[in-house]
Amino acid sequence: MSFRVVADVCIGCGGCEYACPTGALAKTDSFLGIFAIDPYTCDDCGLCVPKCPVACIEPDPGWPVCHAKGCPLGSKRLADFDCAIWQRRCPSCGDTMWQQRGSDAWVCSRCDLHMKVACPKEHHLAERTPVAVSLKPELCP
Repeated sequence: MSFRVVADVCIGCGGCEYACPTGALAKTDSFLGIFAIDPYTCDDCGLCVPKCPVACIEPDPGWPVCHAKGCPLGSKRLADFDCAIWQRRCPSCGDTMWQQRGSDAWVCSRCDLHMKVACPKEHHLAERTPVAVSLKPELCP
């Protein structure tokens, strides 16, 4: 599971935003400035959780955890790959790109490596609405 912000509890202080190394936390459009987590940018590091003074960041069982159970990169077989955490997407299938350590090339697990595995967060793409997630992917060159 990933993380989510409980909007009814969030006070909009921004402590979580400064702790996030991937920029996954952002203020919503509400007047109060409540924060929300973009699950495609979040790499599930958890650094934001202890920074919240009102403990409003909680696990979200609806999302898989990066590099954990369900993520193919959590396996020993693919341990030498890093994920673009949805910041680079395959122009053919739209899945997040992978990079083998020591290489400069970003590849798609399906289109380039011809594997039958992909990011488990990909299953949510069809359900995604522009209001719920503000995904700003870069397409691979």
